Amino acid sequence: MKNASKHADELRSLVKKLGKEHKPPPRQKQEPIRALVRAALSFDIPDGKADDAMKVVDREFVDLNELRVATPLEIQELVGPRYPQIERRVALVTQALNAIFEKEHTLNFDRLVTISKKDVRTFLRELPDMHPFVEAFVMLYGFEGNAVPIDDVMLAYLKDQEVVEPETTLDEAQKFIEHYFKAEEFHDMFFVLREAALAAASEDGKRRKKK
Repeated sequence: MKNASKHADELRSLVKKLGKEHKPPPRQKQEPIRALVRAALSFDIPDGKADDAMKVVDREFVDLNELRVATPLEIQELVGPRYPQIERRVALVTQALNAIFEKEHTLNFDRLVTISKKDVRTFLRELPDMHPFVEAFVMLYGFEGNAVPIDDVMLAYLKDQEVVEPETTLDEAQKFIEHYFKAEEFHDMFFVLREAALAAASEDGKRRKKK
């Protein structure tokens, strides 16, 4: 990315400012498979909506293996056909869970705990239709690895704040942040940027409705 060092300084200042407005909670480790499902339901939308969707999953399915073998249409109907990007999210979940089951012969990541974080991330990135936000979320919270989840809402916010170039992609933004910042900063950075980005998107949505 052009002017990366300059943008890194600008992003550091922005994160410091946002940290005073949005106090990050302590990072909580999550079960990796569950983190994958949660992340697939989370990108580009508020956490409250994703929490509600996870409650439906927990209520309607005995476990995530039952979710794995459910039909995409069944899951879509349970979560709600009006849920944003529901078809894409459900496809990601079902294909990823089935790919994990095929590769591991079970629906867990026990083997991945024994290999390097680099190889874990490669495994996640090679899952079908994987989203940058989802694989990074699983790394950060499922494996306590060094990753920063970025979705389109966060990327739009970063562009609006002029801390990345207008043509920057999700992958490029993720690599930029992970290169210029320390691993111990990733959770707090993700939290404050996501909070600010979702708030900005909400305000923008309200302004459009008034027009």
